Amino acid sequence: MATTHTRRSPEEIVADLEAKIASVKARAAAKAAKKSPDGAAFVVAARALQKAQREAQGQRNASMDTALEAALATLSKHAVEAGLRMPVPREAKQAGRKRKTAAA
Repeated sequence: MATTHTRRSPEEIVADLEAKIASVKARAAAKAAKKSPDGAAFVVAARALQKAQREAQGQRNASMDTALEAALATLSKHAVEAGLRMPVPREAKQAGRKRKTAAA
C-alpha cells in the first residue's frame, strides 16, 4: 500500500521556521539572564530549596515540605517574569540518562 505525502505550503514552512527562531531567541535570552548576577543567585536559591524539599520529603516532614513548596512556587513566578527556567533537579536529569552496563 502506497503511503501518501502531504506537502506543506510555503506559509506553513515559514511559520514553522519562525517558531524555531523564536525558540532559539528565548533560549538565548534565558541563558543570558541565567549568567547575570541576579540569575545566578536565583539558580542557587532554587537548587537549595529543591534539595531541602527532597530532604523534608525523605524525613516525612509535611509542614516543612509545604513551606518549601510555597517558596518554590514564588520563585517559579519570578522565573517566568525574569525569563528564566526553573532548574531541573540533578536526580531527575540523571534518571533520564542511559547508564553503561558492566558488560559493555
